[in-house]
Amino acid sequence: MSDVSLSLAQSRYALRGFLRDPSAMGFTAFFPILLLLLFNAIFKGNTRFNGVLVHAPSYYTASIIAYEVMLVSFSSLLIRVATNRERGLLKRFRATPMPSWIYLFSEIARTVVVVATTVAVLVAVGALFYHVHLSARLLLGLVTYLVVGVICFSAIALALSRVTVTADSASAIGPLVATILAFLSGVFIPVAVMPKWMLDLGKVFPLEHLARGLQTGFLVPGSTGITFGDLGIMAIWGALGLVVAVRTFQWEPLATSG
Repeated sequence: MSDVSLSLAQSRYALRGFLRDPSAMGFTAFFPILLLLLFNAIFKGNTRFNGVLVHAPSYYTASIIAYEVMLVSFSSLLIRVATNRERGLLKRFRATPMPSWIYLFSEIARTVVVVATTVAVLVAVGALFYHVHLSARLLLGLVTYLVVGVICFSAIALALSRVTVTADSASAIGPLVATILAFLSGVFIPVAVMPKWMLDLGKVFPLEHLARGLQTGFLVPGSTGITFGDLGIMAIWGALGLVVAVRTFQWEPLATSG
């Protein structure tokens, strides 16, 4: 069997494992939809974006999509890698004749499928229930940001997996980081009401640029939301994460102190 066939087979296996885990499906698939419904119930009407009144449901549809990308590509991937390593699954996988990279490919492929599916549902909910306007240019920007976002946050997750010694630590660090960055990046709170220092701090991290790009695409008529600045920051974070992951990724269980 060729490497391509092995990659596809392992990816299907990884996806089936996700579908058979109700807690994973609930957290990564249904939780963002619940957030979208809650935020649109709280923030009705209009909000401000770049000094202009805009459609609040469109703002939060874009925001929750950005959060979902980070939730699946960063938090969930970080937890899975740490859990499988702690259980010795990564060590056993590497001992097989199958190339090691196929495991990582299958995990990222599963991430892509889950992100694409849940984002499609979020967009459908926004369009059907909250009159979020869709266009070809918006969809082009959406796909571009999803691809770059998944690559960026997956690379960061693999890099950070070196310091999450146990599954418990990954389960604490992953969601905590995602939640903090969501507040700093104008995901949960409209940027118009956030203090400047918080906005400036958020711009250091990739979630702010993913959220802003998507928000621009959803809120500015005729815009894709694509800017080289936003994509460039995300690409830099992704490249740094990849370099660190290649140099430090551990397949064997990491020793804990004490």
